[in-house]
Amino acid sequence: LANLSSIIFRNYDSGVRPYCTGEQEIVDLSVDLAVRQLIDLDEPNQIVTMNVWMRLAWRDCQLTWDPNEFEGITVLRVPYSRLWIPDIALYERVSDEFYGLKDYPVQLHADGSVEYNFPSTVQVVCNVDVTNFPFDTQVCPLQFSSWTYHGLHLNITSNKMAADLSNLKENVEWIIGGGPAHRRVTYFESILYPYPDVTFNIFLERKPGYYVTNILIPSLLITCVAILGFLLPVDSGEKIGLELTVMLAISVFQLLVADKLPPSSFSTPWIVVYFNFTLFISGIASFIQVIVLNLHHRADQQMPEWVVFNVLQPLATITFIDVPGFTACRCISKQVRH
Repeated sequence: LANLSSIIFRNYDSGVRPYCTGEQEIVDLSVDLAVRQLIDLDEPNQIVTMNVWMRLAWRDCQLTWDPNEFEGITVLRVPYSRLWIPDIALYERVSDEFYGLKDYPVQLHADGSVEYNFPSTVQVVCNVDVTNFPFDTQVCPLQFSSWTYHGLHLNITSNKMAADLSNLKENVEWIIGGGPAHRRVTYFESILYPYPDVTFNIFLERKPGYYVTNILIPSLLITCVAILGFLLPVDSGEKIGLELTVMLAISVFQLLVADKLPPSSFSTPWIVVYFNFTLFISGIASFIQVIVLNLHHRADQQMPEWVVFNVLQPLATITFIDVPGFTACRCISKQVRH
């Protein structure tokens, strides 16, 4: 192995892009991704953290040998620093460094094909849409491209054209799925050369069970309690206290949900709309209860005739309630007029 390594690397320069026929030759680079584990999706900061396995493959025809001349050796594992390695960058990453890129040896085959597989922990920006929280699905793209080589020097593709999820660990909060990878070629302004990239879309579907059990169902029950407050007897003295307690409980649930949501102005989650509507209903109910209690505790006074005929009569008709003395009062009023 030492003899083979010294021979093939004798005149090799790891800082020069490999070529066989000329410097204008394009190097075909395959970029594949395997998702191992979803560590965290920080929704307020819109950052996703994942453990992934990167798989890079290309051909370096300057590093070839005949296995028959070297005791049948077909694969050679060499340090990262001894080979030319494409400068693959992960767009929208949060950390400055691509962890794991320089920590593992490279597999070199006798025909010059190179395979570089290494694990990494990536942190990238993921635009979170929580309109349907907690029944939402997020799409987090992982976009890979060369930072310095354009498409006429380095052609980036993907062999599988999809993220590998075969070794994925289950997450307690998210169901992880992978869509097809997309290859795109971008032309920048005032630059004639193409810049290809490969994007892997990772789909995250939230498991809503925790939020349904601990937030949605209790808040629905509290809303029902707010409506039942109208049935409490006026003399109980708990009508106002009940409505205020409901408003306080809904506010607590709203704060719990707000801690999970990003401070976005583009969309409003339906669950926030529901909480605001419940607070509005509780506020209206409290206002009505104040009026009812005020009327109940007033001294006995004769109700104006216009209130009797313009308010009580329509309400009694709509609710199918027979008000005692209402008919007699109406007859007396007619006799007085005659």
